[in-house]
Amino acid sequence: MKKKLLTILLILSFSCLQAQNPTSKLDYRPPVDIPIYLSGTFGELRGDHFHSGMDIRTQGREGLPVYAIADGYVSRAAVSSGGFGKALYLDHPQSGHTSVYGHLLRFAPEIAKWVKQQQYEKQSFSVNLLPDKNLFRVRKGDVIAYSGNSGSSGGPHLHFEIRDAATQEILNPLAYGFKMKDFIRPSISKMAIYPESETSEVNGKNKPTFFELQGWGEQHRLKDPAVIRASGTISFGISTNDPHNDTPNKNGVYSIELFVDGDQIFGFRTDRFAFDETRYINSMIDYGYYVKNKSRIIRSTIDPFNRLKMYFNVKQNGSVTVKTGDTLKVEYVVKDIHGNTSKLPFTIVGAATKNIEKQSPMDSTLTMATAGKPIAINGSGFSASFPADAFYKNVELKKEAAPSTNYLSDVITIGNEQIPVHKNYKLNIKLTDKIKNTQALTVVYVDKDKTTSLGGAYSNGWISVNTRKLGRFAVMADSVAPTLIPLNFKQNADVLSLSELKVSIKDDFSGIKNILPTLNGEWLLMDYDPKNNLLTYEVDERLKKGMNTLRIVVTDECNNKTTLEVKVSR
Repeated sequence: MKKKLLTILLILSFSCLQAQNPTSKLDYRPPVDIPIYLSGTFGELRGDHFHSGMDIRTQGREGLPVYAIADGYVSRAAVSSGGFGKALYLDHPQSGHTSVYGHLLRFAPEIAKWVKQQQYEKQSFSVNLLPDKNLFRVRKGDVIAYSGNSGSSGGPHLHFEIRDAATQEILNPLAYGFKMKDFIRPSISKMAIYPESETSEVNGKNKPTFFELQGWGEQHRLKDPAVIRASGTISFGISTNDPHNDTPNKNGVYSIELFVDGDQIFGFRTDRFAFDETRYINSMIDYGYYVKNKSRIIRSTIDPFNRLKMYFNVKQNGSVTVKTGDTLKVEYVVKDIHGNTSKLPFTIVGAATKNIEKQSPMDSTLTMATAGKPIAINGSGFSASFPADAFYKNVELKKEAAPSTNYLSDVITIGNEQIPVHKNYKLNIKLTDKIKNTQALTVVYVDKDKTTSLGGAYSNGWISVNTRKLGRFAVMADSVAPTLIPLNFKQNADVLSLSELKVSIKDDFSGIKNILPTLNGEWLLMDYDPKNNLLTYEVDERLKKGMNTLRIVVTDECNNKTTLEVKVSR
């Protein structure tokens, strides 16, 4: 009887463990039939966002079959010129997950046929479609699409995600059994220490101090073994990446922990996040260092208006107070999701505090922006209105207007490029010159001698734009229309042997706003690939026997228009 009772208890215990670990019940197959090598990991640090999935290398090729990882149905199909390009979303009711497949070359035939019908009904290349759950049922292992390089992809690969279907939060796909070769420890390349007050010092200076590292794995150490001396409240930061076997990419790590005398004061882990959290990356990293050096350092302190949920076990806001005579043993522990671990130990010795009072001279060009409160900045010929959640912490913003003969306005300075902005603010700039064609006006971001168009709306001598950028701005006019050039055909050509008609599409400045292609007076579906400046028509039954008229009208963001009309025969 006792033996039978023990067996029942063991079964119940195992069942309980299974219930607590839902991933153990899942049996997802890989989305591709080639070995998985990654060019990007979940939570990896990217420009203004965390990477929301894993990027699977496709051997530099397009057109590899992409498979459903489990039974389910197509819940969404999207096509756009940027982002994921051609993307497919499958819901899996058994697990409560959504799987996402991005940068596709094309969908499986039945799905592709339906998507094309919807594009013609809506007369739009870009679509976001939500089919009925009974329209495209799939079984595990069904071919649902083919890998490609569409959207903002930088090369052929498959972007793959797993989401919580109920919340649409993105989950780390490597937690769900996808196998890959990874026996290499993460690499730690740089360490930083930040004074957190005007009286704090690191090696005698009241400014961020950066340390080069050497070694690998658990042998990371300071390149300069000299003792670090500090006083007052300080915080930390590191730059780290995760190499994998048999691939050159330096991907993102899974977790970072920071210990002082054995007590954890900071933790960061990439298990899941919501899309509305992703821009908090600009608060998590040393943003100013990134702008100057194009390298990201993850800080241990958390700004007051940083709502990121990937932190854990943070104490004293990731900082420590060093007193004279202290000897602190500090250690970073960095892991990838496969458990490979790297460590960086170092020692901080408390130095005598100099108590040097630091005073900043009054600067009339600076305005204090208090995080959590809206702020309006007004100047000569400009104004800016920031919402309450624009900044992660209190910042001082420079405001200035400088006359210029190169632009249609003064050059306006609002803050600087090293300050991150979370939400759009409205910038208004007054014109100093009159211009007849006000539709051609655009606000530009001025970076040394380079200008980038931001767009804008004109009204009564002013132009307004919503932006997240800080720095220098001015107004210019774009009067140059886009260019359209047929690539593989010409006027009056016989295109019977062609499967595609390709047209080069370029705009020199403000960017493409609208494309209207027609064939014999009817709207025509053309695939738009902006990174390659390419429009493509896959020849179908709409190209009739005899003479046909292809007409493409393109408008840029400043409303300059170009029309290409070509007659072709078949």
